Amino acid sequence: MMCGKKLTMIRNTRYRDYEIFYLDSREDLIDLGRDIIENKLEVFQEFKVTKRNYVAGVTYRDEKYVVKAPRNEYRIPQRKIQTLFKEGEALSTLKNVNELIDSGFIEFVRPLMAVVKRRSGMIVDSYLVMEYEQGRGLLEDEIIQVVEFGKKLHSARHYHGDFNTSNFMMTTAGLKTIDTQGKKFTFGTYRMHYEVMTFSKDLLVLRYGFNGEELFNYPKDIYYYMARGVKGFKNLSVISEIKKKKKKLRDKGWKI
Repeated sequence: MMCGKKLTMIRNTRYRDYEIFYLDSREDLIDLGRDIIENKLEVFQEFKVTKRNYVAGVTYRDEKYVVKAPRNEYRIPQRKIQTLFKEGEALSTLKNVNELIDSGFIEFVRPLMAVVKRRSGMIVDSYLVMEYEQGRGLLEDEIIQVVEFGKKLHSARHYHGDFNTSNFMMTTAGLKTIDTQGKKFTFGTYRMHYEVMTFSKDLLVLRYGFNGEELFNYPKDIYYYMARGVKGFKNLSVISEIKKKKKKLRDKGWKI
């Protein structure tokens, strides 16, 4: 089976009860996929270890890669049920981001492989393998590069999904972004406005001397006001408290 667009082709193979999706140019990584399934990874650094996500740097045949397990996708019942109708975070990232890179978005770190296990049609385990990039956090005068990237991405009718400065870094090759599925717009410009507001709040929290919405300067259409309404609702103290309590209960093992 092959899928994908433009230059990058994606193939798949099965191992045990998992499906391994990989770039056709990286068939050499299939054994890495099997090592992930067998839990035989050579980890050199764990970047994030939570009940929601696991992200680690691994070494495979003297090369470094990043492996991410998006645990919330199958830990939260409603999200798990949604995977009946979706490809899942790992596979959609593999497809979307490679398509964007092929169309000229060099700011993305390239995903190389997705490992997915389904039971009764729902995802119960998954992993994403990406290239390893070493970089540093952004300086204040580099924020404008993030804005330029965001505008270019939105012009292509895609959005980041977690648009804050912690998901960008400066490397020897320039600006790079991580932790994104690169999804397409499906509801007007709603997602575009929503993540600009997320970015604006991030700049405010970091006390940078910028107004994110002014930097983007997008017209305020009906989707802007819808995004503003949703943001306002989520920021209500009672809603924030409910979300905190749900997170604590989930961390204790509650399936909510």
